[in-house]
Amino acid sequence: MRLFDLHCDTITELCREGGSLRHNDGDISLDRAGYLTQYVQDYAVFIPDEYRGQAAVDYFDKVYAYYRGQLAENPDLSEYGDGQDTKFQAVLSVEGGAGMGGTIEGLHHLADCGVRLITLTWNGRNELASGCFDEEDIGLTDFGKIAVAEMEKLHIVPDVSHLSKKGFYDLADTAQKPFLASHSCCDIVDNFKARHRNLTDDQIRIIAQHGGIIGVNLWKMLLGNGDDNSYDAVLRHMSHMIELGGEGFVAMGTDFDGCDIHPDMNGIQYLPGLYDYLGRHGFSEKLLDDIFFANADRFFRRLLFTN
Repeated sequence: MRLFDLHCDTITELCREGGSLRHNDGDISLDRAGYLTQYVQDYAVFIPDEYRGQAAVDYFDKVYAYYRGQLAENPDLSEYGDGQDTKFQAVLSVEGGAGMGGTIEGLHHLADCGVRLITLTWNGRNELASGCFDEEDIGLTDFGKIAVAEMEKLHIVPDVSHLSKKGFYDLADTAQKPFLASHSCCDIVDNFKARHRNLTDDQIRIIAQHGGIIGVNLWKMLLGNGDDNSYDAVLRHMSHMIELGGEGFVAMGTDFDGCDIHPDMNGIQYLPGLYDYLGRHGFSEKLLDDIFFANADRFFRRLLFTN
């Protein structure tokens, strides 16, 4: 089984709490991922909404230093696309465009650190756009539009998870290259969080039409209500996405170490159970490999390693 996961908060949590990526009690450790034949993990530096300007840059730098330390401590972990043939590979991202510090120079700093993906907002407004819980949805700011254009030149992928509705459509009108939703679900769940965070059918179609991908989030609140947030809910969201956009753009975006997940799936060691469940309910081996690995791998190789 191969895995390319588009989002987790593991690096940020381990930096905050102290600990090792190799051994820890969180949702992801390299030890517990040993069963995977190939494993690419997007590690997000999460920028809380209380940080803006230089404070956000300093926060990124602190977590980034921890990330570099973990790469140095684990010789079987390398950065995705750097040519090393290691079992474990890492993609560095920033969750919250405030990590740029509100400047294009700050964006270039993130690029120099190897950031490949930027979730433009978290829940609130920052210098780029309104987040999904912003009371006044202003969409992308002028700076946000400039930043997105520069991100595309730097081979950094814009991520619309957490972005406001107007921000999404502004991005779709602005973007010249494909973009993605790293950890999102479908607007088929009726609760407060899901209504703000999940993607409408129109948004899903637009991402697919732009050549993007969507990583399915395992957060209980986005998958369903009550006890409806385990394997069958994931099956339902994935099937809905496939109906709207096809099999080539659905991926995994677990949100491990960043949210409350059903015990059946709450840790990388439990993903084979989800994989087998989907297989028993009509997903072919090829489709499963596409969702769990190949769709994301093709997307990033096309965008990051071609001119």
